[in-house]
Amino acid sequence: MINSIYKGDNIEFECNADIAVTGFKIKCIIWSADKQILKATANAGGSDSEILITDGANGIFSIFINKGETLGFARFVDIEIQVETPAPLSRVYTGYRGTFALKDRKIT
Repeated sequence: MINSIYKGDNIEFECNADIAVTGFKIKCIIWSADKQILKATANAGGSDSEILITDGANGIFSIFINKGETLGFARFVDIEIQVETPAPLSRVYTGYRGTFALKDRKIT
């Protein structure tokens, strides 16, 4: 479980897929019962400000959550990261799925 993530903060998850992800489409959804955030690479309908492949040959990419996007979430949220290989195969895999806690901040 990921710890010390606060509602209302900017969040950056640096991820390692353990395989080369150059040219991959990557999507991420974070959700609780009443709210969800969807992020994607530019080639999957998102932008580099949502998910950026920083070292494709080594499987490194970052997911960016803007401050305020986490407001209104329950304390525990789910996250799923999906990758799709480049064409012509275009195979889809769930690379990660888990749960993490969002703490309330004292300073607002």
